[in-house]
Amino acid sequence: MKRKVFFMILGILFSPLFSRESFSEEIAASVVLEDFSSPDEQGLPKGWIAQKETPDPAQVYQIKKEGDRVYLSASGRPNRLFKKIKWNPIEYPFLSWKWRMKKVPVDPQKERRAAVYVSLDRDFFGIPKITKYLWSSLAPVGEEVSGGFTGASTIVVRSGPTQAGEWVTETINVLEDFKRLHGEAPLGEAYGIGIMTSIEADFADFIAHK
Repeated sequence: MKRKVFFMILGILFSPLFSRESFSEEIAASVVLEDFSSPDEQGLPKGWIAQKETPDPAQVYQIKKEGDRVYLSASGRPNRLFKKIKWNPIEYPFLSWKWRMKKVPVDPQKERRAAVYVSLDRDFFGIPKITKYLWSSLAPVGEEVSGGFTGASTIVVRSGPTQAGEWVTETINVLEDFKRLHGEAPLGEAYGIGIMTSIEADFADFIAHK
């Protein structure tokens, strides 16, 4: 009798319904990288570091709330804000975020733009390899510029005043963009994300997706 029960248990454990995968923790379909719900003592989003002290980052960036949405508002004075955030870009190749341009100037002599920086890896010297996603006042959608060995590569994903004043959601396969623009696949740990604008803009909900 004991032997019969023993083999019944073995059969259950090794059946398709009780495979090893069923005992492992299921990988979430998405990971929230930043929702801007945690300000620091200056009122900036916690963990974000400004590239420069001038203009004052606490004046350039402010966390605001609109209904249930918490977001980061940028005044348009250029000062890059960056946060080291680790996630696995191989498991989560897509990145989504929401952004809203308050107004996109139409000036053929001067480009204005908002940029989201995505760094999925670093080079041999520890310098982040960056892809910048732009909402440009002039450059056409789809334009790509390689940054070479040391600079950031850029991709224009929005252009002009169309949809200015509206929240727009981007969902981009940043892994494929990285491989195409940087010539190799990243390792299994991303470095972080950043923001810089010369347009008044708002940002919300950076999420990594499978």
